[in-house]
Amino acid sequence: MSWHLTEFFMPEALRWPFLGRCNDRIGRSKGFKGGWGWLWSDPTIYQDIVTRVEADALAMLRPLDSTRKCLEFARTRPETEGYLGPQWHLITAIALGELDEARTIWSKIGRSYRKGFDIEDPYLQPVYDRYCLIGEPLMADDRAGLAAILHRWEAEYLVGSPLEPYWAPSPFPLEET
Repeated sequence: MSWHLTEFFMPEALRWPFLGRCNDRIGRSKGFKGGWGWLWSDPTIYQDIVTRVEADALAMLRPLDSTRKCLEFARTRPETEGYLGPQWHLITAIALGELDEARTIWSKIGRSYRKGFDIEDPYLQPVYDRYCLIGEPLMADDRAGLAAILHRWEAEYLVGSPLEPYWAPSPFPLEET
């Protein structure tokens, strides 16, 4: 069992394996058979699931009630750092309104993204094409354009999904500064 923070506005949100790079496992309380793992044949797991989720996940995640808090948490969590590449940091900096930082990252990776270029793996083409949209509004300091891109990606992932009834779009810190 595990918890995940998800960023539905990331370009990779087209593919579920890339959602929730900030995550961790939730293990059994000490002293139960099976050690850290969850054995469904053990009738004591049901109460322990509630105990562990409340103690290990909810206590840590409840304070993360904004996009800024979630992204800052993921950014600074030692267990996550190795899973967050320059693309994640680029989109995070944009969402947080840190456009100077985003431009610094884009200056290093942006030349890899050229509109109209077909990459070898058609499965990855939509993600590549999404990154190609970032450069122009980023370099023009077009906050509204960048926010529109992130909101569109979020909606494309969530609209029509089982999560849609629970989702409410909210402004990114990018829009608040």
